[in-house]
Amino acid sequence: MIVGSNERRYAWMDEGFNTFIDVYASDAFNKGEYAPKRDGEYSPGGGNPADEIVATIIDPQAPTIMTAPDAVPEKYRHPITYFKPAFGMILLREQILGKDRFDYAFRNYIHKWAFKHPQPEDFFRSMENGAGEDLSWYWKGWFYNNYSLDLVLISAKSVDGGVQVTVVNKEPMAMPFTVEAKLKNGSKERMYLPVETWLQNKATTFTIQTTGPAESVTIDPDNALPDVNRKNNTLKVK
Repeated sequence: MIVGSNERRYAWMDEGFNTFIDVYASDAFNKGEYAPKRDGEYSPGGGNPADEIVATIIDPQAPTIMTAPDAVPEKYRHPITYFKPAFGMILLREQILGKDRFDYAFRNYIHKWAFKHPQPEDFFRSMENGAGEDLSWYWKGWFYNNYSLDLVLISAKSVDGGVQVTVVNKEPMAMPFTVEAKLKNGSKERMYLPVETWLQNKATTFTIQTTGPAESVTIDPDNALPDVNRKNNTLKVK
């Protein structure tokens, strides 16, 4: 409570942050006795948070995270105030910035705004300054809107030295992503593409360098991203 977030105006800055921290606390407390956190606040169905949040994102009646608390219907109280902002922070830490940069930026935010009353824009600017990266695309898509994400694997074909892959981003949300090639000898090789991939394009073609022939390719092999349709994320290599 050192940072004086106003939860009467921006409930997610209190409850969402608390839930985010509780996710990691559950992993650490008593060697993970209560891990992973799956309750009414976070991933209440007990499954993969990236899959469970999709129902809220694609619901046309769902408010956005930035909606005033008094205007959020009770049905969406936990999904919007607790779950989506907490999972959004985890995406920021584990998929977008990486743990080191996120932790530095988050600690910097806490230090800078201790005993003060930050607004959402203060948090956004502080995270960008600490991480050294423009994150306006993320605040817009995840916090100010309920943008959907659907990465589609269009083609995967063998080329000299690897697999040539084409991926399309069908929805307005952008995300960095990992692509995994499964080789015929059973090994796997991965390639990470940053969010800048989508700055000017809705489709991208690239080559995954492999040490042998590949049999299949998968986008987001860990199911870490809130992709609304995972059925179009894997193809056999031609």
